[in-house]
Amino acid sequence: PGGEVDLSGSTGSPLAKDPFDGDATSAWRFGIQGDFKVTETISIGGWGGLLLAESESGATDGDDADIWNFAGRIAFSDLGKEGAVLAFAGGMPPKVTDLDGGDDDEDTSFIVEAVYKYPLNDNILITPGAYVIFDPNHNDDNQEIWVGVIRTTFKF
Repeated sequence: PGGEVDLSGSTGSPLAKDPFDGDATSAWRFGIQGDFKVTETISIGGWGGLLLAESESGATDGDDADIWNFAGRIAFSDLGKEGAVLAFAGGMPPKVTDLDGGDDDEDTSFIVEAVYKYPLNDNILITPGAYVIFDPNHNDDNQEIWVGVIRTTFKF
């Protein structure tokens, strides 16, 4: 919606989404990503990002915020059946680590996930998965969030 600040794509904490309480904001975004095929069936990867935000208006004009995120993953191809993939990933959702004129995110959230993409045939994939978020919104007073899902993909 018009006028809404959302620096983190609605992931991470509310502070990472809008560190300057709705004031106009600009940002520089930096990221790095890598993947490595360990064997024919095992690959690892990871990524990290830094967002340097600056308030452009209001009471926070000129204030800066540093927002970090990172993750890593390992995947096992052809496990159980040709075309199947078992993958595990984990990381830290966007977190404010330095905020002028305010408090940083107090604690650190982590997300851990597992998925298994299994081809039933050439046209149908079934992918059960689950993830857990520890200390949601970078607040260790919050309970973990557990989510399970089964996705079915049809190819035409």
